[in-house]
Amino acid sequence: MTVLIFIPDIPEFVPLVTAARALRDSTVRAPENGYWIIEADRVLRFSRKAMKLGPAIWNSALSGGFVGRIVDYGRDEIVIESEA
Repeated sequence: MTVLIFIPDIPEFVPLVTAARALRDSTVRAPENGYWIIEADRVLRFSRKAMKLGPAIWNSALSGGFVGRIVDYGRDEIVIESEA
């Protein structure tokens, strides 16, 4: 099963898209209907500090929706795994 995150196509979320492009096993699709789509086979992991995101953007990082299971969504890390 695949992990998907839908990121709103607004400047505040660009650090998430940039970080996803740097991940080894992820694919970033160009915006479609106002959302970037970040995809991975097994897991997506992001660090708030590494992306230098403020709390408001960090706390709304999954506001576009996702497919998978949240393993950790803490103050400094988001980990989403496939459900299979």
